[in-house]
Amino acid sequence: MKVPTRKLISLTHPSLNLWHPTIDSFIWNNLIRAHVQPTHPPTRPAHTPLSIFLRMCFHAVPLDFYTFPFLLQSIHSPQTLQLGRSIHSQTLIFGFSSDSFVQTSLISMYTTCGDVGSARKVFDEMPQPDLPSWNSIINANVKAGLLSVARELFVKMPSRNVISWSSMLDGYVRWGQCEEAFELFGQMKEENKVMPNEYTVSILLAACEQLGSLEHGKWAHTHVYKLGMEINVVLGTSLIEMYAKCGSIVRARLVFENLGPKRDLMAWTAMISGLAMHGHWEDCLSLFSNMVETRVRPDDITFLGVLSACVHGGLVSEGKAMFERMSKEFGISPSVQHYGCMIDLYGRAGLIDEAWNLLNTMPMEPDVLIWGALLSGARICGDIETCEIALNKIIEQDPTNSAAYVLLSNVYAKMGRWKDARHIRDLMETKRVKKVPGLSSIEVDGRIH
Repeated sequence: MKVPTRKLISLTHPSLNLWHPTIDSFIWNNLIRAHVQPTHPPTRPAHTPLSIFLRMCFHAVPLDFYTFPFLLQSIHSPQTLQLGRSIHSQTLIFGFSSDSFVQTSLISMYTTCGDVGSARKVFDEMPQPDLPSWNSIINANVKAGLLSVARELFVKMPSRNVISWSSMLDGYVRWGQCEEAFELFGQMKEENKVMPNEYTVSILLAACEQLGSLEHGKWAHTHVYKLGMEINVVLGTSLIEMYAKCGSIVRARLVFENLGPKRDLMAWTAMISGLAMHGHWEDCLSLFSNMVETRVRPDDITFLGVLSACVHGGLVSEGKAMFERMSKEFGISPSVQHYGCMIDLYGRAGLIDEAWNLLNTMPMEPDVLIWGALLSGARICGDIETCEIALNKIIEQDPTNSAAYVLLSNVYAKMGRWKDARHIRDLMETKRVKKVPGLSSIEVDGRIH
């Protein structure tokens, strides 16, 4: 009589009781997959996918073409690359190295670990790469910034699906070549063989954000309706962020309201951050209250938006209260960005002593962001001594920051310390620090100049 599986498997027991011969590779494979992305807090002592695989081999359980792909999913950082290579060698030993499913998983593993060369080698050894393999190698080159190589592979593909097009579009947007992304999307429409999905449109909206082009954004939004897509929470959040960053907070608010009960944390946070960005601090704080009332729990990004609104509105007491609520009410530890907002808030209000007190109690070392916030407040208040300290710290942490050198030189000149001002200018020349020229852009007829 076959023993029920639930009596044989004990995930909480240190020995991981898997000795019974009725347990086949299917169960072992699913255990490996379950431990790659556990859905519950790991038990102690925790089992790893590798330890389960080793037990599987010890008990002479036959491996199949699912075993290695599941195991390779646990290798996802440069620190585990050597282990990934060892698993690759095991695929050779057990005779699965020519399986397309395994090969595609190897390409993904090497891509995640940042080894594009090994990923390409696996791909080149495939006699007839399937579509997922083509997509994986294109994605590998996109992540590495090798867009010309990725485009060459993209052109050579015998067939393409929406993942192929989206990966290439994502590469152009990720590496700041947004105009190329729009041109590629135009080609995708002309071929009319693959229908864009929500992810494709989200990439286009991200390109509109980068360009700051409202016309492009409205064009992409129109395409959503032409394609008959439902504006779900993911697409809606992308639209909110795009409209907010392209200067149309009214359109962003309209999209947010139309989401209705579908709104999740990301949508609420996008709208709160958008309102803060546009200086609508009253609406921002009101929306945050509504969010909490609807039992949506804020995260650290939400609080960045709220604190930013307090900075824009000069709301010292409200900002201080929100900063305290983070940890006391919601258990969120403030990051350096949150401290930066508070120091900026105190500085703009002329409360330099409070800013210094908060800086000195930070659990982390102040970075350029913190010193920059303190500098901003000190300049407003005319606190030359604090300006000097902050600027020196910025130069110490970022020796190529030309603006800091110029500002420090100007501070010394304002104090009448001409020799020190000249010394800073000479130091710029010695270190070959060049002033970065200012740039501006303008949108004319839907094009950014």
